[in-house]
Amino acid sequence: MFRNVTKTHANWTRISALALAFAVLTPVSVKTQTPITFDRLLTLKFGKYAAGEFATGTVTMPSGSNNPIISGSLVDFGGTSRRGRVRINGDAGATVVITLPSSITIEKGTSGNTMIVDNFTMNVSNVVNLSGQGRKTVRIGATLHIGTAQTKGNYNDSNSFTVDVDYL
Repeated sequence: MFRNVTKTHANWTRISALALAFAVLTPVSVKTQTPITFDRLLTLKFGKYAAGEFATGTVTMPSGSNNPIISGSLVDFGGTSRRGRVRINGDAGATVVITLPSSITIEKGTSGNTMIVDNFTMNVSNVVNLSGQGRKTVRIGATLHIGTAQTKGNYNDSNSFTVDVDYL
């Protein structure tokens, strides 16, 4: 009986040594991804508009063109109107998902006078495939809401809003 225990112990020792050798000699592969970055190529601009004392309206900058769509009782005073444009950089041929904000608030300096920008859109459908160089240019549009007797002036949010881009 003592001899069988020694044989069993020896067999387990061999099995453990083989398992350890297999674990050490088996190649392990890990793939890391390039951090996603993006470059702002053009800022989103709505132009210059005014609402009357009892009027409101919206200015929609489509992601597919630089021609704003004006609704309501707004007066167009010109200015630069254009969709935003960013370039996403990541792994070559990777697939990413882009999440735009639902809305942001822009303010005239620190005056407390604000406007809402919402309905953010982009000229590509989500899920986005990056090129063989790991890039994709995306154009961004949105809708600006102008209230009654909106105080005149420059409204901005420091020219930034959050866009989330994640690998799939």
